[in-house]
Amino acid sequence: MSLSCRKQFLRIYKIGLISLTLVFVSWLGAFDSIAQQTRVVPSISVIEQYDSNVFFTPKAQLAAGTKADDLITTITPQLNFSHNNNVVKTNLSLGAVVQKFVNNSALDNVGFNASGGIDLSQAVNRVLPRMRAFRVFGTYQYSPSASAFGAGSVGGGFGGGGGFGPGGVGIAGPVDSGLLTQRIRTTMFSVGFSDSYSLSPTTDFQTAYTYSQLTFGGSLAPTSTTSGQATGTVFDTTTHSITAGPTSRISAVDTLSVKYTFTQMSQAQFSDYATHGAALGWGRSWTKEWSSSVNGGLTLIEPIPDASNVGGQRRIPATMFPTGGFSLTYVSGSSFLRKLGSDIQEATGLGGSASMGGNFLPLLSGMNMPGSIAAPGSYRVSLIYNLGIFPSFVQSAGPIYTHTVSLATAAGITDKLTAQAMLNFARSSFTSDSIGTTFTTYGTTVSLNYLITPTFTARLSHQWLMFDTQTGGLGAADLGVSKQVILLGFTYAYAPRGDFFRSGAFWEGVSGSSSSAEAGVGKSGSGGVDTKK
Repeated sequence: MSLSCRKQFLRIYKIGLISLTLVFVSWLGAFDSIAQQTRVVPSISVIEQYDSNVFFTPKAQLAAGTKADDLITTITPQLNFSHNNNVVKTNLSLGAVVQKFVNNSALDNVGFNASGGIDLSQAVNRVLPRMRAFRVFGTYQYSPSASAFGAGSVGGGFGGGGGFGPGGVGIAGPVDSGLLTQRIRTTMFSVGFSDSYSLSPTTDFQTAYTYSQLTFGGSLAPTSTTSGQATGTVFDTTTHSITAGPTSRISAVDTLSVKYTFTQMSQAQFSDYATHGAALGWGRSWTKEWSSSVNGGLTLIEPIPDASNVGGQRRIPATMFPTGGFSLTYVSGSSFLRKLGSDIQEATGLGGSASMGGNFLPLLSGMNMPGSIAAPGSYRVSLIYNLGIFPSFVQSAGPIYTHTVSLATAAGITDKLTAQAMLNFARSSFTSDSIGTTFTTYGTTVSLNYLITPTFTARLSHQWLMFDTQTGGLGAADLGVSKQVILLGFTYAYAPRGDFFRSGAFWEGVSGSSSSAEAGVGKSGSGGVDTKK
């Protein structure tokens, strides 16, 4: 497929997606549902944090007199919107992130984020009875800096990211590769959809499409003129990704999938390039607690410009790389944690219950996310590894070959206290041998979430991030950045029902877990601004 034909195909594909969505929204607007619920819950968080390196830059590179560490006050007003009826489910979050710096007042800023998820499965099923699922996702974020691993949530949900954690549900992009920029204005935009069409009682054909843009503004790192090191170059990046293939339930506990993925990337000062990937996957539920998945395949990178041939037209021939990954998850209730929780409750007089669940809203950094308080005695441990091709947006454009590892755990100590921990690792290298740079990133987050009242929570966390580059080929200098963040935050949500912070209570989960109206958590009273028809 030629480049011009491919662009035309993607353009038509996007127009078709937008048109289809508008048709459904218009149709649903005229549909009189007899069972629907709309909730609007305003929330606000106030966070005080110490950051040892607000510029994401080696201190030796900063101009004389510049203080790398700072005390930061962050205020996040936000609206969370949830609408459910018998044909559509909608989750939406809109918020601002206001930051005030003590030592570096020039960094004071106001950022914005928006995240939405629309489940049209029931609506589409009425038109196409074999369509099992159809969901649309979208995110927008403007921030003065982009942390490694991208879209972790400050608030965090049970089983969700936090701080330097990995990206959210449904949307993936180059920020998930662990790359790190110096402090710079960053805008991220993503939109996508996923669907599942039944071919037989045991086989579904699944497709997914994601369009994302990553753009940068002026650098906010005051660089020393005597260090001999310049501010790192960054590249705006646009990505289209299409995945399609069948998934079959070969037994009561086993699932087999075959996937083809086409990705086209466009970067400033670098011509468009594309990849084609094929993978075979196997998933299994070993017990009620243990589940795993593994996949493997090959990815072909179409010919790309040779970075060592400056000003020339030489291109690197098409190359093939192995890709794949695995995940291992354990979800259960611990008698030890339940016993510990009951002892704490007996000593403090605390009591109550909560349900577990999730949501289909993509997570973004700075969001006040529901679901930070897990059920007492419940815990979740997950290990994820991925080997894939991402676009590089730091130092040099082009594809990079990336290993990522995430180990996360969360546990409900009592019905009001939840502990979370996360370890992230990423190692990337350019697919072109002419660029010898490698990027290595480590990140850890340890946090406690405490429910002071049904509508008021506190969060205490420690985050550590280490980013290191070793360069060659282009002659750029090595770069190493280490930082720590200690955070104490408070979040209030106007939800008299008292279910905003309970895991799985506010939004219906991906697997169809009960919504807040059905979860049995504080059914009396109304939560937020409720409208029932």
